[in-house]
Amino acid sequence: MVKGRLQTKKGYYYAILTYKKANGKRKEIWRATGVKTYENKKKAELICEEYREQLAVELRLLSTNSNYIIKDRFQKFLLNHDDKTLFGDYMEKWLEVIANNIESSTYSAYQYNVVKRIKPYFNNLKIKLTKITAMDLSSFYSYCLSDVKANTVKHYHAIIHQALKFAFENDLVAFNIAEKVRLPKVKEFIGQYYNKEELIKLFEYVRGKRIEFAVLMATYYGLRRSEIVGLKWTAIDFAYKTISIRHTVTEYSTNGKLIREGKDRAKTKKSIRTLPLIPVIEIYLLNLKEVQEQNKFDYGNKYCTDYADYIYVNQFGELIKPGYITQNFHRILKDSALRIIRFQDLRHSCATLLRHQGARMEDVQKWLGHSSINTTEKIYSHFENWEHLKTAKLVEEALKPL
Repeated sequence: MVKGRLQTKKGYYYAILTYKKANGKRKEIWRATGVKTYENKKKAELICEEYREQLAVELRLLSTNSNYIIKDRFQKFLLNHDDKTLFGDYMEKWLEVIANNIESSTYSAYQYNVVKRIKPYFNNLKIKLTKITAMDLSSFYSYCLSDVKANTVKHYHAIIHQALKFAFENDLVAFNIAEKVRLPKVKEFIGQYYNKEELIKLFEYVRGKRIEFAVLMATYYGLRRSEIVGLKWTAIDFAYKTISIRHTVTEYSTNGKLIREGKDRAKTKKSIRTLPLIPVIEIYLLNLKEVQEQNKFDYGNKYCTDYADYIYVNQFGELIKPGYITQNFHRILKDSALRIIRFQDLRHSCATLLRHQGARMEDVQKWLGHSSINTTEKIYSHFENWEHLKTAKLVEEALKPL
């Protein structure tokens, strides 16, 4: 076994490597790291570790296939940075380091923002990682506000904050200056929703159309787009009358290529939920199952069996794309002359109906699969006005005799 430690000599760090020879005697080897003692000690430690493992391989004490050989992106990343590294270049390299630790769709979104917006801005100004200031970040956010919303700027900041936190924790910068930046105020979002009459008209218009399933599941269950496309027949328990939300399908673009990804997990832990099978949805699903069985028979070998487990497929057995829902929902509303809302607003419509029927906010949270009650209260804060109307009527009744 080869051991390694650092030793200082004439203002530099040296790697001291020791191991036992065949005769039992210990051998000590000194190797220069080239790192000065007033510089980054972590960098010297990484070089020492690399020397230790290289020597172990040379002495046949460690397999060349070992996971301990320094090929790790993180360590190489730290070794290749100095005071001249541009902030934009750092951001792109940081993305490569964290790529395996985040969702593919999240990485795709980060990559787009870094490559298209963050890196070009800071590299054009030749701003270095070690020299970036809070004023530089504030100027960047102000610049972005000319063509994007404050909420988008907030996303940029979240990415930059994570990257600088990583740099600080690994001694690449003295502190995380993103902590000092004041963000632009984000306008509170209030989702739109359909009332009962509008929903009835919508149901009538989409009846028999491909988008009908998506509309029904978003309205009755408040499902997200990824949850609708990800529904499988195994999630429906016709015997116990339940429907389980536990699989999602998302789409994202990486390097110009559209990727569709199915996974056995939802947005958050509480997004995984089992709900009662509403009778009208049960009847719809049973009819849909018959139609799909007939399609399999009619199209024979031409029927796609790759998505046999999924509910939301077309007549050829091909899985409906998540993008199809939002694109066609807007077109259908225009054709039907209904008020234009987003597909996501059907989820808000579901919550609105529940609240108007007397459901508690906690019940709405569980039905929609929100991670916390705070999320539900924040999104549906407009319900407070409705509650105030009920209170106003009570006050009016109480003061009527006066």
